[in-house]
Amino acid sequence: MTERFTELIRILSIPGVGPRRTLDLVQRFGSLQAIFNADQKQLTQIPGITAKIAGAILADPDPEVIEGQHYLVEKFDVQLISIWDEDYPDILKQIYDPPIVLFCRGNTDLLQRKSIGIVGTRTPTRYGKEVAAELAADLSQQGYVISSGAAKGIDTIAHQSVLKVEGGTIAVLGNGLDRVYPAENRNLYEALGDHGLLISEFIMGTGPDAPNFPRRNRIISGLSAGTVVIEAAERSGSLITAYFALDQNREVFAVPGSIHSRQSRGTNQLIRQGAVLLENADQILEELGERFRLGSSQGQQALEISMDPKEESLIKHIPSDDPIHIDDLAQTASQTTFALLGLLLQMEMKGLVQQLPGKYFKRK
Repeated sequence: MTERFTELIRILSIPGVGPRRTLDLVQRFGSLQAIFNADQKQLTQIPGITAKIAGAILADPDPEVIEGQHYLVEKFDVQLISIWDEDYPDILKQIYDPPIVLFCRGNTDLLQRKSIGIVGTRTPTRYGKEVAAELAADLSQQGYVISSGAAKGIDTIAHQSVLKVEGGTIAVLGNGLDRVYPAENRNLYEALGDHGLLISEFIMGTGPDAPNFPRRNRIISGLSAGTVVIEAAERSGSLITAYFALDQNREVFAVPGSIHSRQSRGTNQLIRQGAVLLENADQILEELGERFRLGSSQGQQALEISMDPKEESLIKHIPSDDPIHIDDLAQTASQTTFALLGLLLQMEMKGLVQQLPGKYFKRK
């Protein structure tokens, strides 16, 4: 067990720190070790670091946690790649809150290859299944790695289709690499570990809790030059992934569906809002040579969309004059930053809020 391993697990185990604040701390103090050697007054000068969080940073590391993580990493043949390592993917460093550590099981060389994200509903129609399998295989044979979330439905079909053509595929998990979720995908996990790559930013033993999946989604889009959405309901996790792609200035593609299909309401909505209407893999190859931002003036139509209860609750905390930083908004609204990101991007798409540089937001 190395000192570096201990430092990484220690910082990941502190509640309330997270990727963005960890990077702010390292920028201020120079290294993880220097953070742990700082005093409370120095730490609380960093935005978002309260006295309670500072106390947790300065507390002695729990040897049982460190040893337990080391045991599980060894048992499941997991490799840790930190944001300061050369083999950390450059494209992922470009997002606002890149994961500090990627827990990896499988072929880490896939992290250095160009990637397309494919996401969609957990309950696809026959049409959705056929499109997902075809697009994933075609893109894989064009040399793209396919990134998805190993969830039921479209995710699983995309991974399986790539494995069949012996291509490269990355599964980004919302839990620790020692946990299988959903349980029915155990065989897929094993195949991905042997012939693809499983990654997670969560320490070993982390369960598949609901707040983890928006965090997982930003990594899928962050790894990818573009994200393809195949069948998504109006308020699905797949749309959150698309909104993350928007925020990361990546390409967004949506497969159109029947106006009578519940599974296609979200994708059809994305198309109305400016996503590329996708019919085949060749379109992706063509579009990736150009800059296209979902929500730009290219074909964007103004939509009058009412606020849902979550949006109505959040907008009360967003001023219309002085912008508020997302970390401060999270504290005011008693929510996590990751939970707010998807909701804020959805509200931005509706024209309810405006995002300013540095993750500041104000009401429009």
